[in-house]
Amino acid sequence: MIKLRDLIKEFFYDTKEWYHGSASGDLRGGQSGLHLGTFKAAKEALEARIGIPVEGEWDGTREYGKTLLCGKNTLKIRNIFCTGHNCDVSNEDFYPTESPKHTEYLKLNMKPAIKKYKILCPMTNSINTPYNDWKANGYMKASLKRGNAKRGFYYRNEGEDAGSISVVVPNGNFVKEI
Repeated sequence: MIKLRDLIKEFFYDTKEWYHGSASGDLRGGQSGLHLGTFKAAKEALEARIGIPVEGEWDGTREYGKTLLCGKNTLKIRNIFCTGHNCDVSNEDFYPTESPKHTEYLKLNMKPAIKKYKILCPMTNSINTPYNDWKANGYMKASLKRGNAKRGFYYRNEGEDAGSISVVVPNGNFVKEI
């Protein structure tokens, strides 16, 4: 027999697996909350922020400063569109010698990774009725500013893995690594 509590949880709480890419493992989230999405979206967001390894992926086993990153020539050969950090790189592959300008928190000994999470909070809308990217960000930013952020929002990605569904939650207290 199905319990009412389980039905309510299934309806109000997300049971999917979501991904988040982090250089530092920090799950604070930004001014518009903590964003999670498909593996592809998490990978694209992390790589735009810190660079793309020449070999392999950011799996938490390699140090940022000891990882050879793609230069513009390699990106061009791989037909990878230049976004974020990757737009300011040299033509040749390189080892990072300092943190990218926009990621002051990133240390060369950190081990970036893309990890899988479950959401622990109720969602405001359903996965079948996602908000626009900018709308979900605005709602979360306003909730965080007012101090009453307790729910997440589904939204349709306009950037990373365009068209896919992602979620934004207040911070890492609202997710659990799996």
